Parts: sequence; C-alpha cells; structure tokens
Amino acid sequence: MPGGKFALLEVPDLNGGQPSYLRLGAAAPLGESAGDDLAERIQTFTDDTRKRDGSPDFVPEGERQAETAKLHTKGGWRDHSDGNRISTTAGDKVEVIGGNYRLLILGHGGGKTQAGWDISGGHLTEVSETFGGGTTIEWVQNYGGTWKVVETTIKGEVHTTYHGDVYDTYYGKIKQSQTGTDTFPTLQVTDDYLDDTNPPSPQAIPTENPEIIDKTWAKSISSYTGSAKLPVPTITNETWAEVMVSTTNATSMTDETTVKEASVSTMKAESITSSTTVDGTMEDTTKAKTIRNKTTADKIISETRADTEDDMYGDADSYTQGNSKTVVDGIETTINLGMVNEVVLGAMIETTLGGEVTFTAGGSLDVTIGAKVELSMTASVDFSVGPKLELGTAGVELHLSKTEVSLMNKVLSPFNLFF
Repeated sequence: MPGGKFALLEVPDLNGGQPSYLRLGAAAPLGESAGDDLAERIQTFTDDTRKRDGSPDFVPEGERQAETAKLHTKGGWRDHSDGNRISTTAGDKVEVIGGNYRLLILGHGGGKTQAGWDISGGHLTEVSETFGGGTTIEWVQNYGGTWKVVETTIKGEVHTTYHGDVYDTYYGKIKQSQTGTDTFPTLQVTDDYLDDTNPPSPQAIPTENPEIIDKTWAKSISSYTGSAKLPVPTITNETWAEVMVSTTNATSMTDETTVKEASVSTMKAESITSSTTVDGTMEDTTKAKTIRNKTTADKIISETRADTEDDMYGDADSYTQGNSKTVVDGIETTINLGMVNEVVLGAMIETTLGGEVTFTAGGSLDVTIGAKVELSMTASVDFSVGPKLELGTAGVELHLSKTEVSLMNKVLSPFNLFF
C-alpha cells in the first residue's frame, strides 16, 4: 500500500454530492478516490512497446514498462472535479514535462467514444474516432538507421486547395499508389458502414470502386521518366477496360520512339477501323535490313483513288496461288530495260480489243508449254529488228527479216511448216 505524507484539499459535497479535491504528496491507492474510474483508463504509453532497438539513447522495453507501472503509485499531484474545470491565462503559459504525456478525451458519450494523443519517447501519436487507422513509429535499420512513420487512414474526405507553388519529392525503396480493388466488395456498397468502436480490419471496409476524373489546365506540361544517363530498368503498363475512347487535338504533333533492340507489337480485336485524314502531304519512311509482311484473311479489298508512282530498286519475286485478274481502264505502258522472261505453264489467252504495238529491241524469248490462243479483233503490227524464231509442235518459223501487214489473216491448220 502506498504510504507517506500528503496534503489534501477537498470539497466533498460540491453542488449536490459532487466531490472535488486536490491531493499533493503520497498517492492514494487507485480505486479509493472519486475519479479513479477515469484515471485507471490510462495504464500505458505507446512508447512502452515501441520498437526502438539501436536508436539513440536506447532504453530497453522492460525498463520502459517498469517505469510506467508506477504511474499511479508515485504520487505527486492528484486532483479531480465532478464539475467543469476552466483555466484562463492572459499571458504566456509554459509546461515542461520530464516524462511522457497522454491525453484522453471521452466526450459526452459516457466513455463509449474516445480521442486524444500520446506523446512518449519523443514521438506524437494521435488517437481519434474520426477515422479508423492511426500512426505507428518505430526505429528501423534502413538508410543507416532512422525512425519510420507509418500513417494509416481508413476513411475520410479530403478537399485540398493550393494557392502557391507545390513541390513533391520522393526518395525511398517503394512508392505505391492504389485506387479501388479488383476483388468483390466485402460489404454491400449501400451499407457504407464501419465499426468505429475499434480500428476495423481491412476485411471490414466497404470496397466500392470510385469514379476517377482528372482534369488539367496548364501553360505547359512536361513529363520525364528516367534519363539517358540513368534509364528505368523496366516499365510495365497494363490496361483493362470495357470501352476506351481517346481524343487528341493539337496544332502540331511529334512522336518519336527509339528502341535499341527488338520491338514487338500485337493487337487482337474483333474488327479494326482506321481512318486518317491529312490536308497536306503524308510521308511514311521505313528503313530496315529486312521487312516481312504477312497477312492472313478470307478476302482483301484495296482501293486507291490517286495518281500513283512506285519506284522499286532491287529484285522482285511475286507468287500467286489462284486466279489473277488485272483490269486497266485506260492506257497501260510497260517499259522493261533488260531481259523479260515469261513462262506460262498452262493455257494462255490474250485478247486485245484495240490497237496493239509490240516493239522489241533485243532478244525475245517466248516459251509456251500448253495451248496458246491469240485473238486480235483489229489491226495488228508485229515488228522485229533482229532474228525471230518460232518453234511449235507442228510448226517452225525462222525470220531474219520479215514484215507482215495484214488487215485480216486467218490460219487454221493442224500442221504448218515454214522455211
């Protein structure tokens, strides 16, 4: 039992049985005096169990708890009032506390709610019913040893307005931001309920995903990620959405991408519609050692409405498996500066409805393996400057100098031999 000298100033019957007193000196046993039911609500400080191994002026956890255990037995100053306590100071007020300090405010709810703060071990911790969560402070060995503050806010509404410059700088191992969740809500969204009696566990928080609206007006916007001196090792962007709409309006636009190694682009869609409208000139430049284009489709329809100019430098190989038809509504001019090899493995039908002029300045080799039908409905001129040799299964023609001009020439014979 605590003992020792003390002085007691007491008004036992204040305003109908409400006691008030001031006790100086030795403490009375907890539970014998009025107001002890309130005093016994505070038995510990946050720093009693705070992790601070390795921190400056380290005090073991057992010694901190042992000192706090004497809180209600060391005596000193004890006062209580069942009425109100009002203190006014017209000048300065100085309070110096050599130990810890804890404030607990119960309000008018009969002790069902509580708020306050704990100042112990050189740190301030807030306790409030306004939001679930709180602040934890502990000593960690990161960065050579430092205090780490973890702040948790379970619910709240924040409106922030800045009139002035804002600078945000982050250093550390992780900077993580999350909005919403991809799990099913643990409570009905219409409930919007949290238990304020104790800080709720994450499983008890309604997980309604919000609507996000981001609007920006500025004189200029600059965004930089990494640098040429220190690029970011890995960047991953992943988007899942039901509907995506993107609109960009600009006076001019420059888009540049440089990839040192391979670049892979993949798109999968039920249908793709692409539209480009350019008032001026559209230029597309591609430089590569090898370009491979592969298209697989049931049908390809291509329409171009413009005068076209196609320049190709290099060998060209074209293979078509299936029927091929080319229709030219106009004049077609083909100039070959070199040898032309034409091989037809199968039937060949050429029909000219109009004038046809064939000019060969050099050797010409025409090999047909199979039936060949030539039909001309108008005048035809065949002129050769050099030798001409025609070979067939039943006919051989050799001309060193021959000119044929005919308005009508019809030859039907199963076997012709000319020398």
